[in-house]
Amino acid sequence: MIEELMLDGKEALVKGNFEKSVKIFSEVLEKEPENIIALFSRATAHFRNKNYSAAIEDYNAYLKINSSNEKIYCSRGNAYMVLEDYEKALDDFNRSIEINPHYPMAYFSRSDLLKRLGETDHAEDDEATGNRIQKQMSRAYYESQGFMFEDPQ
Repeated sequence: MIEELMLDGKEALVKGNFEKSVKIFSEVLEKEPENIIALFSRATAHFRNKNYSAAIEDYNAYLKINSSNEKIYCSRGNAYMVLEDYEKALDDFNRSIEINPHYPMAYFSRSDLLKRLGETDHAEDDEATGNRIQKQMSRAYYESQGFMFEDPQ
């Protein structure tokens, strides 16, 4: 039952039916209030539907359950940035990077914020760091795939 609802909610999200997605994930959360996948998915649907305050509420609920996920801090930071709460956004991007200094999206998001604040030098540094990390991740993935297909001789 829950698995089917989760699939339906994700399908609605992918198809851009954000209100339906929110409704389905809310149903999941009524049955499983600590389902962090449903919380994150509903937050994503709220964010995509431009309901940033509701997205932040779901990110906060997620962080009460698991406060060590860099993606949640980065996502919440993006919601704060859209709402022009730049101090909270910066705190979240910094926390995301503190948790995982190899998460490129946090650097890209912080770069966006720093550009808005007129701190172009720091913004360019973050963008360069994000690009470097992303290239390293791509290279590592590519190289690991090569090992899988090497001739075993």
